[in-house]
Amino acid sequence: MRKRVPTRFILVLLAFVCAGCAGQDHGGCGLTRERPVVNPPAAIRQGNWYGDKDEGSCVHATMVTLLRWQGRYGMADHWRRTYGNASGPEDLAAKLDKEHIRYAYTSEQRDVGFLEWACRTRRGCGVAIQGGQHMIALVHLDARWAGLLDDNATDHYIWVPRERFIAEWLASDSWAVTPLYAPAAPLPPS
Repeated sequence: MRKRVPTRFILVLLAFVCAGCAGQDHGGCGLTRERPVVNPPAAIRQGNWYGDKDEGSCVHATMVTLLRWQGRYGMADHWRRTYGNASGPEDLAAKLDKEHIRYAYTSEQRDVGFLEWACRTRRGCGVAIQGGQHMIALVHLDARWAGLLDDNATDHYIWVPRERFIAEWLASDSWAVTPLYAPAAPLPPS
């Protein structure tokens, strides 16, 4: 006598197996690697705003998103209330120092390794683009692709070929910065 398998069991099993189908399969077990590796929920992404000098605050918006991603919600809210307008590497470093925020940055060093480290450790980083006139968050960097989160359009990620992104970043003084707090948990090994 054959035992009938309940339909509910089959549906649950099917849902589990298919859960990994949308992304990169991890080891054939149905688990997927998160993509991008820095994947802040929409609710914690900070859009750009105009400061009191009528300048965009992209550097600060990016910092707010990265601080929230790293679990520093109180500091992110303080940063949002306190800072605005355009900011460059030295100016931002002075503000981070004033607020006792641990950070790492590179500028004019052409240090692609910094970008790889920031993504590998799931911190992400703010990166200068458009000749240094705009900052966005680098949320993914692999051998082929760069994933970007623009504070002017926080509802989606922008995917560009790695080499095209790096060329743009290098042409923008190769400035990148990230807070140094707890990153998200590591992804399973590939």
